[in-house]
Amino acid sequence: MNKNDLSGWKNVFTFTLVQTLKNKAYIITYIILIILALISIHVINMISSPDNTDMDEPIEINKVYVNNQTQLTGLDFNEIIDDERLSHIVFETLNEDYDALADRIENSEKDSAILNITHDEGMFRLEFLVSSGKKLSNEEWFQLSGTIADEFESFKNNPLGITEEQLRAVNSEIATEISVYDSEGNKVIEKDTSITYSEYWFIYGILFTVMMVNIMASTQIATSIVTEKSSRVIEFLLISIKPLALMIGKILAMLTAVLVQVVSLIIVVFLSNKLSSAFSSGNSGAGLSQLLPADIFNNLNPINILFCLLVVVLGMTFYAALAGLTGATVSRLEEMNEGLTLFTFVNMAGAYIGIGAANVLTGPGVNGYVIFSMLFPLSSPFLLPGAILTGKAGPLLIAGAVVLQLIFIMLLFRFVARVYEAVILHNGSRIKFNELFKLYKSGSEEGTL
Repeated sequence: MNKNDLSGWKNVFTFTLVQTLKNKAYIITYIILIILALISIHVINMISSPDNTDMDEPIEINKVYVNNQTQLTGLDFNEIIDDERLSHIVFETLNEDYDALADRIENSEKDSAILNITHDEGMFRLEFLVSSGKKLSNEEWFQLSGTIADEFESFKNNPLGITEEQLRAVNSEIATEISVYDSEGNKVIEKDTSITYSEYWFIYGILFTVMMVNIMASTQIATSIVTEKSSRVIEFLLISIKPLALMIGKILAMLTAVLVQVVSLIIVVFLSNKLSSAFSSGNSGAGLSQLLPADIFNNLNPINILFCLLVVVLGMTFYAALAGLTGATVSRLEEMNEGLTLFTFVNMAGAYIGIGAANVLTGPGVNGYVIFSMLFPLSSPFLLPGAILTGKAGPLLIAGAVVLQLIFIMLLFRFVARVYEAVILHNGSRIKFNELFKLYKSGSEEGTL
């Protein structure tokens, strides 16, 4: 590979990028994605926000008849209900016919309820009976039932003479710990490298996004090459531009077009989050804050973001080169899906290695398999960005992954340089994977002559 092989790649890059950005399909897709990103946070808030019932309004139940069918005595909720939304409720022991009271609540006394307290098979059950016409929100039911259950817990322990402090001590969890000491008697503190489930889903979200962007960009690159081959345009381009320069220019142009979309979407999502927070009446739990790990912003600094982008771009360049080579082995668009099968398998294999490592991080934390997944060029672009932003990848590990990616990219381009010129003009049946190595070997032998 020499400088003459790369001559003209800038012209290919500029032409391909301009044509891609002017393409109607690209523009329409871009507009749709921007609209979806702009409303995404608002939709998340609508789905995840609690019932909009006024939290200051009293619950519309004025009286509760307590039907105590247990051995506990002295149940009096009137003395202990201090919640403002529940303080108006009068609790009265059931002293009349149950069926007659139920009929009265259903027909006329609709603002009353019956609280059935039973004990069966070692379990206390608290059941509310209200009129079919009484509509309470889920939030109101949770507040009423939760408060009554908490107070009943206190009643249940009173006959035993157990104080609340003693009860908390009895119910405290038991934890065991094994400590390791060195030869000098100092405690060896092992750092916890595991991640929480919120951090796992954060890593998974980045992994899935990178995988989809990678597939989208690589498919566009392969399709573009096959289209030019089938239309014979590639033959005119090769008159003045070497195949390797043509491939590099197209790959970088398509990656740039896709990255323009992705970066724009990220900016719009954060803008949507700002707008949603501004109109959510100070709800701090709204938007991205409820999706991201609590301490994620401790690692969200310019250096980590730069490393993340570097790892992703290098990984996408590696996969894009594979896609370009795959496209060169296909002569007709009808064979595109078959030609991309192996590429899709490799892409999915790298993603699944990353997912497996993310699962390991939720348990024992960083181990040999996780380190391998962060360094391995196929899985590194999927796992390492999330690991960097969650603080699970140090500078040495990041540097090692970047170096390995650069080495593999150089080796891949060296391989492509040998076989690309031979396959780019091929218009017969699809070239199989094992035949590429034969082309590389023959190209190497010709280069030594």
